[in-house]
Amino acid sequence: MKRLLLIAALAACAAALAAFRPYSQSARVKSVWMTVSSIQTGQEYYLEVSQDGQAMMRVEAAKNITTRRGGIKPQLVKDFFREIENSEIINSQNIKRSKMVFYRGDLLKISAYISGELTRTEAPLNNFGEAFSYAFTEVRRAVAVLPLETKVNSFLRAETVEGEELDTFRVKAEVNGEVKNIETEDLRTVKPLLAAIKEPYRMIPIENPEALKELQDFISSRQLYGLRALFYVPSTRGTFKCQLLDSQRKQVIAPAKKPAAPARPKPAKKTKARA
Repeated sequence: MKRLLLIAALAACAAALAAFRPYSQSARVKSVWMTVSSIQTGQEYYLEVSQDGQAMMRVEAAKNITTRRGGIKPQLVKDFFREIENSEIINSQNIKRSKMVFYRGDLLKISAYISGELTRTEAPLNNFGEAFSYAFTEVRRAVAVLPLETKVNSFLRAETVEGEELDTFRVKAEVNGEVKNIETEDLRTVKPLLAAIKEPYRMIPIENPEALKELQDFISSRQLYGLRALFYVPSTRGTFKCQLLDSQRKQVIAPAKKPAAPARPKPAKKTKARA
């Protein structure tokens, strides 16, 4: 009897520990983020959707930047994630880039978790299939009418640096013949920076001026190569090019200039008559 009571007590303790277990990586909300660009016009926008219905869109035009963020209908999100998981081109380990011959539509660069692995796929939108394109269009329309985001200070995005670009960076950034890598534990002190490096190409919000100053202080103290808005992070997880992006920018309309008054004709010079 005592043995049964002991087993029951241990089971209760285990359940309590599981209930208060820290928020793990596997428990995070699944998300997908992408950059969509038009080959014909050159215009580009960023779209992000999470499985809990939260979504964001950032559109950068020639004269302004707008960001929209909020929740969309769960059914739209469910349909979109189903098409992502069923997409042959995203699931394929061999096809990550697709050739574009005479293609003038939208180009999609999408990052998604497939079987626990973060994948990056670049291909014309029509290559993803009709069902995917329909679900994508419905999500895009829903996000396009969300309220404008005005509270986020800026966004941080990291991109992996490889090949010739990495060699060039090392030559320029090395001190005494080496480039010192930053340990992951040190990156944990600046949460947006670690989040950006863990999920490349995703726009991580810098929520307030204090978070931005913390990031800028880290850049200065570590003497990272680059500028405050575009800098490189050599780390034990790889080398990343990080960029700070505005969340919004309104068009500044210059006051109309008054038309210049017409110049008055100069009086003709008088000439003396010859005798």
